[in-house]
Amino acid sequence: MLNTTHFMLLRHGLPEQAGHLLGRTNPALTEQGWQQMRRSAATLNFDIIISSPLIRCQHFASRLATERGAELRVLPQWQELDFGLWDGKSIASLWEDERQAYSQYWHDPFIHTPPEGETSVALLARVSESINQLSRQYRGKRVLIVTHSGVMRITLSWLMSGAHQGNPHLSRIQLDHAAILEFNTYLDDEDKLWPRLQGLLNPSVPPSL
Repeated sequence: MLNTTHFMLLRHGLPEQAGHLLGRTNPALTEQGWQQMRRSAATLNFDIIISSPLIRCQHFASRLATERGAELRVLPQWQELDFGLWDGKSIASLWEDERQAYSQYWHDPFIHTPPEGETSVALLARVSESINQLSRQYRGKRVLIVTHSGVMRITLSWLMSGAHQGNPHLSRIQLDHAAILEFNTYLDDEDKLWPRLQGLLNPSVPPSL
């Protein structure tokens, strides 16, 4: 349909420094990470690729765009949350250090913010605004977005409620490396955007029997 845009969000594969809080910290993919993404992307059909500027996303997106002959756009709106002073630190060490208040952030990220970091409200705002813009710019197209787990969780929050309720940002949704989130957006005659969740695939989780 001309007024429908199909989005596929692909999480990056396993990066170096796994086990650390990787927001703006910028490690490369491991070889395993490359393989994970290749498997997930193998059957995807798309007209354009959007990528986070972080290299664990952009390097794969650039290679895939070249192989498929697709246009690539790198947009900062799709990079991970900025974790401020926590960025790049071991997640285990943050849990163990009560002075860091990491557990408070984990349990209610819309209330608590990483020290000198980005708020979840700001993340939601930049991602939802980009979805609105891309839905209008690429009507009738299939858009692959190579991005991060925090971005995908906040997108699910936007899709399911649009409200800051519970903890949709972190712990209640499993998103493995190279997971895929699919949704459509439809623009009606009054230019109002209607999103619809299409599916979520974790490649390392076997389908239910």
